[in-house]
Amino acid sequence: MTIAYESLTGKSIEWTGVHHSEQGDFTELSTHTVSYETDTTCYVTSGGKLVGEATYTYRKMDDVMAILVYRPGIYQGRANVVLYAMLNFTDMTDRAVILADEQPLAVANGKIREVPTPPRFVSNPGSTQPSVN
Repeated sequence: MTIAYESLTGKSIEWTGVHHSEQGDFTELSTHTVSYETDTTCYVTSGGKLVGEATYTYRKMDDVMAILVYRPGIYQGRANVVLYAMLNFTDMTDRAVILADEQPLAVANGKIREVPTPPRFVSNPGSTQPSVN
């Protein structure tokens, strides 16, 4: 059994699951990795590409549960998105409520596991700029 982390800094967590929304699942994010660079910043990769950046707040509640609040720059083409997640380290699950402009957008239900940190930037062919989808 994994015990809830004191901090996420320096860790990368792979999420695999389903998003439930009025528009259906966000299949491009069915499996993605969140890499926590600092105590407040992280980036998201999927399919070998950088797909997002966010600020976050993490609080361990006890040995089993933690709360994670993400504030991505852009999420599903929208600004002003906040994800409120409950992490259960006994069954390694992540369940989240996702709001856009303070209105319900989706819920997410997935499994999590710690993985090696993927590269932050993936160059576009013929470009010196990082790929951010």
